[in-house]
Amino acid sequence: MALPYRLLFAFVFALGTLVGQVDKAAPIKFAWLTDTHIGGGTGAEDLRIVVHDINENDSISFVIVSGDISELDVGQNLHQAKSILDSLKIPYYIIPGNHDLKWSSSGGLLFEQLWGADRFNFEVGEYRFIGSHQGPLLRMGAGYIDPADISWIESILKSLPDPRQKIFIVMHYPLNPDVDNWHALRDVLRPFNIQAVLHGHGHANRVTSYEGIPGVMSRSILRRGQQPTGYSIVDLHPDHANFIERIPLADSTHFWHRLPLGDNNSQDSLSLPYPDYSENDTSGVKIVWQHKTGSLITSAPTVDATQAFISTVGGELLALDIDSGHVNWSWQAGGAIHSTPAVKNTRVVIGSVDSTISCISAGNGELLWQVKSNAPVFSSALVQGRKVYIGNGDGQVHALNLRNGKTKWTFSEGSGYIETKPILAHGKVIYGAWDESIYALNARNGQLEWQWTEGRPGLLYSPAACWPVVAENKVFIVAPDRVMTAIDISNGKTIWRKSGHKVRESIGITVDGMHVFARTMQDSVISAKTTGDTFQLDWVKHIGFGYDIAPNAMKEKDGYIFFSTDNGSVFCIKRSTGELVWRHRISDGLVNTLEVLDSKRIICTAADGNVTMLRYTR
Repeated sequence: MALPYRLLFAFVFALGTLVGQVDKAAPIKFAWLTDTHIGGGTGAEDLRIVVHDINENDSISFVIVSGDISELDVGQNLHQAKSILDSLKIPYYIIPGNHDLKWSSSGGLLFEQLWGADRFNFEVGEYRFIGSHQGPLLRMGAGYIDPADISWIESILKSLPDPRQKIFIVMHYPLNPDVDNWHALRDVLRPFNIQAVLHGHGHANRVTSYEGIPGVMSRSILRRGQQPTGYSIVDLHPDHANFIERIPLADSTHFWHRLPLGDNNSQDSLSLPYPDYSENDTSGVKIVWQHKTGSLITSAPTVDATQAFISTVGGELLALDIDSGHVNWSWQAGGAIHSTPAVKNTRVVIGSVDSTISCISAGNGELLWQVKSNAPVFSSALVQGRKVYIGNGDGQVHALNLRNGKTKWTFSEGSGYIETKPILAHGKVIYGAWDESIYALNARNGQLEWQWTEGRPGLLYSPAACWPVVAENKVFIVAPDRVMTAIDISNGKTIWRKSGHKVRESIGITVDGMHVFARTMQDSVISAKTTGDTFQLDWVKHIGFGYDIAPNAMKEKDGYIFFSTDNGSVFCIKRSTGELVWRHRISDGLVNTLEVLDSKRIICTAADGNVTMLRYTR
C-alpha cells in the first residue's frame, strides 16, 4: 500500500522485522532520478515537482541523476535542467545519457561545461559511487564506453585503500549488449566488490543481473499514461538496500526491491553473449597493422599518398604511415574532435568542439592557421579548390580560404546543428542539418539557393547524419524516416521518395555515378539506378549483418562496395549483384566510414580507439 512519509519509517521497520532484520543505525538515504528529458513533454515541470519534494525531506543526504537529462542537447534544454537541479539543497551527482550525447548541438561539450565533468566518483560512509556515461557520442547505434573512461574506472578500483570496499556503479544503460563493449567494463569490475549497477534508460523499476552483478533500473521521473511523476529513494543499511518509489503529488511511497549488500563475488552461471570473431576464420582478410589510440573515435580516416590522418575524441590528430602504421606526428586540439580530417595537398583541415577550425601541415603537424567559430565544430570539412566549407553546432556554414583561413562568407540562416560532411555539385554546397532540412548554398557567395523540408516531420527524422551523394543532377539522401529520396539539384524539388526498404543513414554511389546504394536497418543492401525520374531498383541482397542503424557512408572501388557496421565488422560485396565477397570483424563496436585504398586494402577507425589496416589476401 502506498504510504506517506510519516509512515515510511514504520513500514520499513515492520518489513525488517518480518525478514528478521532490524537496523540499529539510521540508514544512509539518497534520491535517485533518471530520464528527466527536459525539453520534451512535461520534463521540466516533473523535475521541479521532484526537486521540491526532495528539498522537503531532511532525511535524504544526496541525489544521483543517471542520464537522459535532456530530450536533446539543443537550445536551452541542459541549461534549464541545471537551473532546476541546482535548486536542490543537497549535493547531487550527474552523468549524461544517450539523449544528451547522440543528439547534441555541442558535440557533448555543453554537459561538461555546465557540470564540470561527465562522470563522478565519491564516497559516502562505507560505500563508493562511480558514475560514467556510455554515449553513443553523436553517432547513432548502441552505447559504447569510452576506453579512457574504462581506464579511469580501473585506476580508481586498483587504488582503493580497501579492495573489498562496497561499490555502486552508476550508468545510463544496463551493463549488457545494449552497450557494445559492456564486457570490457564487466571484466574490469570482476575482481571487486560491486554491490549493484544502478541505471536508467528503460523508464521502469526492474531488477536483473549482469553476470553476477545485481542490476537495478529505476523508473523515469516523467508522468506517462496512468504513471504519475515519481522517483526512487534508496535506503542503505549495513547488509541491504531498500528501493522505494516516491510519488510526490500523492504523498505516497511504495517499497519495490530489497538488495542484499555485502561481499559480492560477482559470479553467475548465466553468461551474456560476448563478441564473436569466428567469421574471421574464413574471411581471407589479414590485419596488416593496428594502432591503438586509447581514445574513442567517432570520425573516419583520410589519406594522402603516404599517410593516414586520424582524429580522436581525446582531441588528437595523428598522421600514420600507410605502410607501417607508425606515428609520424601528432597534434593536440583544445577539445574533442569528431570531425573527419579533410586533406588537400600539404594541408589538413579539422574542426573541434572547442569551436575552432584548424589547418595543420600534413608534413610535420605544425599549426598553419586557426579560426574561431561561434559554436562547437564537429561536422567534417569539404575542401574544394582553394576553399574550405564546414558547418558548426549553431547551424552556420563557413567558407574559408585554405591558404590562410580568412572568411570568404558565412551562412547563418540555418536553425539546426550540422554534423555531416557537405558535398559540392553544380556550384552548390549541399548538406543536411538537424532541423528537418537539406540546404543548398551558392558556393561562390553563400546565398541560400534552396531548402528541402519534404521529409517526415520531426527533428529526430532529420536527414542530418548521412553524407549526401550526387549524380544525374540529383542529390540522394537516406534518413531516419527510413526513406530514400532523390532531390533536383537545380531547384530542391523532390523527384522521388522510396520507402519500404527501411534504409537509414548509410548511402553511397558508384564511381561512374550510375548507381546509388544504401544499407537497410536489417541485414540487406539495396542498389538503384540514378537515371530517370522514378526509383528503379537494381537489386536487394541479404548480407546478414543484423540490425544496424549506424550512420556510415558506403564506398565503391574497382567494382566492389565496402561498408562497416555497428558491431565491428567490415564488409565487401560485388557492386553488380550485391554478392558477399568477404566480411571481417575488427572491433566490439562501431566501425566508422572506411577509407578504401584499393579493392584489397582498407583503413578503418573504430569506437574502441583502434586504427586498422586490412588486406584481402585472395
